[in-house]
Amino acid sequence: QFKGTHMDQSATVLDIEFGMSQLSGNKTLLLTLLNKFSDEYRGLDDDLQSFMKTSEFDKAYSLVHTLKGVTGNLGLFALHNASKAVESSVRNEKTLPSGYPEFIALLNETLAAIAALSSDAVKEEKPAVDSAVASQAKAQLIAALRASEFISQSKLDEWLDALALPADTRQAVEDAVDELDYEEAIEHLEK
Repeated sequence: QFKGTHMDQSATVLDIEFGMSQLSGNKTLLLTLLNKFSDEYRGLDDDLQSFMKTSEFDKAYSLVHTLKGVTGNLGLFALHNASKAVESSVRNEKTLPSGYPEFIALLNETLAAIAALSSDAVKEEKPAVDSAVASQAKAQLIAALRASEFISQSKLDEWLDALALPADTRQAVEDAVDELDYEEAIEHLEK
């Protein structure tokens, strides 16, 4: 019932356009608020369950009520709509509704979508590797390795910085060079 069609905004897990429109197009602020949302509501299931166990229905209600408001403002529409049934069930029946597991699944899906969005944003912010500089550095480094030249740490750093390798590859190359295993270093570079 949560999926719906694309036209149905109520089924959208994360509507970035809407969220940005609420914040005059400020994507950085939206990401900050979404991450704050994740931090605050990651433990929602545990919190709600424990409030229900201890019959603290006011706290449970206010938690879901706040969630409903925040998700509506941030464009987390599927969760926003799913929270309505939980809210009214807690308020009126003092129980969690039968659809509660779906609500939590949707919460987790929403948190995952926020995490994915944040990691994409981090990738976008990294400066683009200058491909000409990188390929020159790679050629020079491989040539030096093939010739078994002594490569100083500062020169190696300079070349590796230009290459912008993944951290584990970079570490593998550095280790290989340290051990004077130039063949292995070349293999890592040519992957």
